[in-house]
Amino acid sequence: MTAEMFSPTRTSIKEANEHLQQLYGRVTELEKTVQEQAESLIKKDEQMQTRLKEVSQEKDSEIAELRRSLEASEAHVQKLVASLKERDASMQHLQHKCQLLEDISQYKPMLEGLLARVVEADQMGDSDYNRRVSNGGTPNSHHTQMYQNSMEMDNSPSSSNRHFSISEEEDGGLT
Repeated sequence: MTAEMFSPTRTSIKEANEHLQQLYGRVTELEKTVQEQAESLIKKDEQMQTRLKEVSQEKDSEIAELRRSLEASEAHVQKLVASLKERDASMQHLQHKCQLLEDISQYKPMLEGLLARVVEADQMGDSDYNRRVSNGGTPNSHHTQMYQNSMEMDNSPSSSNRHFSISEEEDGGLT
């Protein structure tokens, strides 16, 4: 084998050079594309980092707003609880007053009878008393009759109806 067989011809060298030139151009294009894609990825990464920070800040801001709202709601609930306790205490006080008035109303007929007897005794005075005793009556018989009359009033059908109202002037400071 001689050296001539292996020696390249000018045309083959020229074709090889053109082929290398095309390869070099293609490599340059591919490097340019890779560089553009790398820059694009870097740019997208920066955008995503920026967006991620924005979302994180929005989340933190929303959490802070929700905490403020929760604190305000808790304060409102505390005020409502305090108001409810105050109303419960007031209601218990009013229920106690109502019970006192009901208890007093049970004694009303008896007190009215007693008051009527006191008024009658006051009107009679000592002279009427002495006159009754001198006419043959006994002091005890008159008192016994007043007590029986009082008891009859207590047991009368009208005494079981204990409906009455106490105006502000008549309640005598029972508030």
